[in-house]
Amino acid sequence: MVTVKRVDRKEQGKWTKFCPRCGKTTDVLFDSVCKECFTAGIKLIGSERMNLTLSVCKNCGGYFKGKERTSIKDAVVDSVSKEIRRRYGYGCTVEVKELEEGITAKENKASAVLCVRTEIKGVDIEETGKIEVNFKSGICERCNRIASGYYAGIVQIRADDRLPTDDEIAMAEKIVHSALGESDFITKEIAMKEGLDLYVSSMECGRRISRVVVERLGGSFSESSKLYGRKDGRDIYRVSFSVRLPGFKVGTVLEMGDKVISVERLIKGKGVECVDVNSHERVFLRKKETKKVKVR
Repeated sequence: MVTVKRVDRKEQGKWTKFCPRCGKTTDVLFDSVCKECFTAGIKLIGSERMNLTLSVCKNCGGYFKGKERTSIKDAVVDSVSKEIRRRYGYGCTVEVKELEEGITAKENKASAVLCVRTEIKGVDIEETGKIEVNFKSGICERCNRIASGYYAGIVQIRADDRLPTDDEIAMAEKIVHSALGESDFITKEIAMKEGLDLYVSSMECGRRISRVVVERLGGSFSESSKLYGRKDGRDIYRVSFSVRLPGFKVGTVLEMGDKVISVERLIKGKGVECVDVNSHERVFLRKKETKKVKVR
């Protein structure tokens, strides 16, 4: 109910609003009180519900809220925003304008000083305050899996009808590591004459790095899955990704024993026609023989 009062005996026909809490005359009321009284009862920062406890992995140093990897800044912003919306309405927007972090490792605590601005029932409110962040040490799921040798798939990098060069393998390895996401990992790498095997953390990781290698170096890849076991009533599969780098090209120079030969024609499914660079003698390499030559 809106309370009104006379403001001047000379203007007896004119009425105006006033704040029933402080008596201030005003034309605008918020929840039946003036703006100053309305904002005086609002506290954006300081609730104990905003204080955080984050896990810190003693192996990788990452911060976690439950199983989710986060940062101090993101965790603070999320906690403050949720608590303000819970108390003052989920429709209000919350903006963290500034955030300063101060970590004291000895006490396993951090103090986050932040400036928050929000709008509640049409009133812009800004407040600066501090919340506490506590840390507890542990091992994250990612590091635990790496330590146990876990993998969900294997990426096998090979070349089509030939052996990959050392440069190709080195470049593929560099591409693979640049394509890893924050939660991805490679448990094991096995280098061999035929190529490189990578034991990866997930099917998504294996599929992504296979695609990136092919995009950068050419070739193609395929995948196949094999039933590994069951967990919680679900079938668990391990997936193999076969990455095939491009085969020989016309003009490629090869070493075969003490001979140096140049590729002249590719015969699909059969082999490669070549010519000896020194004697000009024609040489035919059957498909299985191409594995024994080396790109010069």
